[in-house]
Amino acid sequence: MMRSMDSRTATAPPVRREYGRRRPDPSVFPLLTHRSPGDTVAWHQDRAYSRQEFLRSVQALALRLPAKRYAINLCRNRYHFAVGFAAALLARQISLMPTCRAAEPLQQLSQRYPEAYLLTDHDEIESGLPRFMMTDVIEDDARPADNPAIPADRIAAIVFTSGSSGIPRAHAKSWGSLVMGAQALGKQFDLSTSPSRIVVGTVPPQHMYGLETTIMVPLQLGWSIHAGNSVLPADIRADLERLATPAWLMTTPFHLKAYISERVNLPGLEGIISATMPLSRSLAQEAERLWQSPVHEIYGCTEGGMLASRRATAGDLWSLCHNLRMKQEGDVSWVTGGHVGAWLQLTDRIRIHDRREFILLGPSYDLVKVAGKRASLAALNAALNRVEGVLDGAFYWPDQGRSGQGRLCAFVVAPGVTPAAILADLRRRIDPVFLPRPIYLVSSLPRNTTGKLPHEQLEAFAGRIMHPDRPLRG
Repeated sequence: MMRSMDSRTATAPPVRREYGRRRPDPSVFPLLTHRSPGDTVAWHQDRAYSRQEFLRSVQALALRLPAKRYAINLCRNRYHFAVGFAAALLARQISLMPTCRAAEPLQQLSQRYPEAYLLTDHDEIESGLPRFMMTDVIEDDARPADNPAIPADRIAAIVFTSGSSGIPRAHAKSWGSLVMGAQALGKQFDLSTSPSRIVVGTVPPQHMYGLETTIMVPLQLGWSIHAGNSVLPADIRADLERLATPAWLMTTPFHLKAYISERVNLPGLEGIISATMPLSRSLAQEAERLWQSPVHEIYGCTEGGMLASRRATAGDLWSLCHNLRMKQEGDVSWVTGGHVGAWLQLTDRIRIHDRREFILLGPSYDLVKVAGKRASLAALNAALNRVEGVLDGAFYWPDQGRSGQGRLCAFVVAPGVTPAAILADLRRRIDPVFLPRPIYLVSSLPRNTTGKLPHEQLEAFAGRIMHPDRPLRG
């Protein structure tokens, strides 16, 4: 059952239908590629949801949604998210994918998009916004449900950057770009020719990487969505133990490191894909040894989705997606083609190796200059996290060096390890001018659900740790 706080309902517009096989039409793409009505679209615990059930739920929900323009899809259950996302698409609503679910950012989002409402399957959000509650998936009668073909240029979602380099920025995504991105990802890892598999994710579907890998890939490759939202090692292991079908794990280095540190068994894995932050070769090697599964890494951005990949254990070269091209103008790199479309300027420093391969040097905004020497914060963080006993850590540059007086410091999660021991290890790994002074030992870092450290949160966190006696602003 579903209920709404808004009594108005939207009428789902007519959409093109697919009947049998036909020549591909580049102006439309099907909602999903599962061919048989009984094909499994999603699993939740021991419950399978078929293509027929999914399509009936989507089309029934599209008729019940509030008559608004934007749906802020905050569903935790990944199957509920997929149903809500698809229903909003049919109702010509745009799904907003916020990076934060706190009340204040949601209210700010609603001010930016006044015709917005919450589409959610839980009631733990106190935002004051109108909401449509999905308490269960609609299961109407057993009449056949058509697989709609959606115009490629229809705006399906607005996604937001994580805020790692500042304020989150909005980017509109057409249905065609999302479909072509999933197709490119499938081709990059040769997934399109594989038998149907199930995708398990530790990244929320509201994140561009999570949307691409845990929603769009299953829908467009005929695979299955794992509906859970587990993150803790024991929960992920339990989820995998329930599955009869081999799984691909879509995750982050932050989560992989936690699973490796606990030596958790992850049965039934056929492959692992990691993104959102750099994956060290040593971490990838340990993961492959522990779980006997190849570990692939994605390079991409919110603006363009997946752009390239590599197997971290094989070397530093990244392979560009087959339908993309890259160029450089001075120190600035650009990419175009396929799901990216027009030339897109990248924020990372890149060294092009040949037409298809490149070396990633790190974000252009994270360069640190001390005593005439330059280093990347990403490289410094990688060195810090290789120190024995460090569970998590991040360098911080107060004032980003703008005052000329800010010295690098570091926040480190390392139970039982002293700052002196961390410094001694770091001396072997980085130039002494970049050694952090001081090192603050903390219980945790303010990472978001994808393992990133948004700039605003890190700055506020640093202020509380470095200046505990200062009054809080606001």
